[in-house]
Amino acid sequence: MFERDEYVFHESGGICKIADIQTAPLDNMPADRRYYVMHPLHDQNSVIYIPVDSDCIFLRRLLSRAEAEELLDRIPFVRTIEESNAKLLRAKYQEAMRTHDPVEWVRVIKTVYLRTTAQPPRSGRISETERSFAENAKRNLHAELALALGLSADADMEQYITDHIQKMA
Repeated sequence: MFERDEYVFHESGGICKIADIQTAPLDNMPADRRYYVMHPLHDQNSVIYIPVDSDCIFLRRLLSRAEAEELLDRIPFVRTIEESNAKLLRAKYQEAMRTHDPVEWVRVIKTVYLRTTAQPPRSGRISETERSFAENAKRNLHAELALALGLSADADMEQYITDHIQKMA
């Protein structure tokens, strides 16, 4: 069970802060169930209600500081997604994003980055869909790393990650 004021990753809301844990916060909810009352980090005015005992809604704890630092150290060694067929590549991106795993987000980001910067492009130009997967992965990864490392949400995480990797070299 999660606690009040804890940050969690929600499958559709992204990073959320648990504002409260209440019994039936709205009139149409069963009175015998407790709910997490959460606010997505990207939209503090939104509210998400999740039953505490739900086993069909994905919620996970965010990375700890140590886990975030370990992930930063692993980035150079995370393998990219290898697929030449655009349709199959899209399916692999979807599968990676559906895991809600920061390592998989790194895979997506690295794959799109390397495909974008390859000379000549490995399989034609990069689609907007592919860019969208990378942007979603970046948004999730950067927000989670910033929280775990105690950095401002406005911190330039891309530069922070680049600097970290260069220090390792």
